[in-house]
Amino acid sequence: METVGLDKHELPPTNQKRMVAFINHFVLSTVHFLNRFALDCENKFIQYEHKMQSLEASLLIIEAKLASIDALKGCSMTPQKVDVPAEATPDEVAEEQEEVVAQERDPRYERYFKMIQVGVPVPAVRNKISSEGLDPNYIDAFL
Repeated sequence: METVGLDKHELPPTNQKRMVAFINHFVLSTVHFLNRFALDCENKFIQYEHKMQSLEASLLIIEAKLASIDALKGCSMTPQKVDVPAEATPDEVAEEQEEVVAQERDPRYERYFKMIQVGVPVPAVRNKISSEGLDPNYIDAFL
């Protein structure tokens, strides 16, 4: 590369003070950018954490309200199919269904059935079940 008729080997070396100033400026501007970027990321994480805490508090309030509703405590989610003889009376069929539901339902999952009955989406209920260390596929047998 030739500039103004000079060979690059004939050019004088760059002044050391000027080179150090360029490097210092580059380092300072890079550090300033990274610090600002890290601060922005931290602020966003804090905002999301506050939103998650707010949602969790709302969920706990809804669970407490659901737990306090007496009408939901005694009713079942959906009746299970039970094989009964054709000559069985409606009372016998109802008793048989209650026995099957009582035998199969785990009491640890009752509040999740209540959540589904009130209208909470099933995927959200599954997430809540798995967050508490239980099997989220258990409720599929009753849906």
